Amino acid sequence: MICEVTPGKKITPQAPAFGGGKGTEAGFTLIELMVALALSAILSIMIMMVSTSAQETYTSTLQKVEVYNRFRLALSTLTADFSAWIPTQELEFYSDGKGGAGRRNFHFEMGEEISDTRDEHGFGVVDGGIIKEYDEFAHIIQLHYQSKEKQQMLDGDTSAKTHDAYQVYFRAMTYIEGQNREANIEYMLADPSKPFKNGIPQPPDKVEMDKVRDLVLYKIVRFFRIDSKLITNFNRYPVERRIVEVATNVTDFRVEYMSDNPFNRSRRKGAPKFRTPEEDYDDPIERYTRPRRQRGRNGYVYTKTFGYGSVKLGKKFPLAIAQTAVWGDANLRNAGKRPQPVRVGFTGNPDISFAEIVPGDRVYIFTEAERGGKKAGGNVAGRLAAFPSGDYTVKTNINGMLEFVEDIDSSLWGGKDQPGVRYKAAFMPAALRLTLRMVDDNGLNPKTMQQVVWLRRKSR
Repeated sequence: MICEVTPGKKITPQAPAFGGGKGTEAGFTLIELMVALALSAILSIMIMMVSTSAQETYTSTLQKVEVYNRFRLALSTLTADFSAWIPTQELEFYSDGKGGAGRRNFHFEMGEEISDTRDEHGFGVVDGGIIKEYDEFAHIIQLHYQSKEKQQMLDGDTSAKTHDAYQVYFRAMTYIEGQNREANIEYMLADPSKPFKNGIPQPPDKVEMDKVRDLVLYKIVRFFRIDSKLITNFNRYPVERRIVEVATNVTDFRVEYMSDNPFNRSRRKGAPKFRTPEEDYDDPIERYTRPRRQRGRNGYVYTKTFGYGSVKLGKKFPLAIAQTAVWGDANLRNAGKRPQPVRVGFTGNPDISFAEIVPGDRVYIFTEAERGGKKAGGNVAGRLAAFPSGDYTVKTNINGMLEFVEDIDSSLWGGKDQPGVRYKAAFMPAALRLTLRMVDDNGLNPKTMQQVVWLRRKSR
């Protein structure tokens, strides 16, 4: 509306230039508003759906990345430790020279185990918390537990599932507390809801569906702390224990090993394969190294031990025979044999052939006195004729008869073989196959990964 203002006159409104009679105003009809609102709602819903889908994709991807990061960290830690496996005949810690024989020979004797006590560094260690006796050799224990999973229930399967919860105990070089240390290492799948026993986590037994994701793969490290106290009190051996959380959300932990018996392949054709302790029990590579079987809460428990012989008094094992050396023209002509050094092993025994012993392995040969039993006796000639105790390096394994790098004097044997040879030797498998199974933080989307770790390439 346009108004003219003249001094002394009233203001008179004028009609709009574009209008006719009465004034009009522009607007939307009710139908147009409803259509606009409907379109806005549709667009909002579409934007929300796209946003929700993107958020779900992001969350799912993030959960997968977290699971694979756990896989990467766990398998990297496992591979590093298992690759540094050290075969040892004295797995546990002991105080040399404190045994019944009272000698220092760099080998465990009965009575030399360190008592399980507690000090300012924590619990002491004797048996690794697994077997209530002194462990001479590394071992793998096959355990299981029962559970139901969310993903399994969503797929319509309501039955209980058997999971692997293996335990492995061995010695290796490992990184702990900022240093590389030679230590005893134990890997185990544990249930954190169960109370620790003597400072050790406990394996799962029956796990509720909502608790499967809480299971943890632990690494337990036991080592000597070398400090100034050892200088002033050398009888004190501060064995320490550290428990490291390797990965969470682990539902299965499985360790298979590769074994071979080249002297008895008639029953087992084809290349060596990875085996579980249970498979090795049902079809043993070698009957002497056959795993032990005990009844547990979730079926049988199988334990594979990587060693021959023992110095423990209660341990019975087949004694070896030492074949005298054949040297010199007279001996070769009279005996009609080929030249050969002293050989130690078994002839005609189907249960044992030192099948897992390879060149470079160390064998400790000892007398009854080293077992903490009866004292060495007899006349001087008898003691001289006995097989000399000590450590020997395997040069070759010929059908279960070992030849050593070190020279062995058999001149006092009178040309006769020496029976009743006691021995102790550790070995390790050629390779391990590690299997891990994990779920996400919601207990869903289970994933499984495997890693093969070659400990050594065996050659004969």
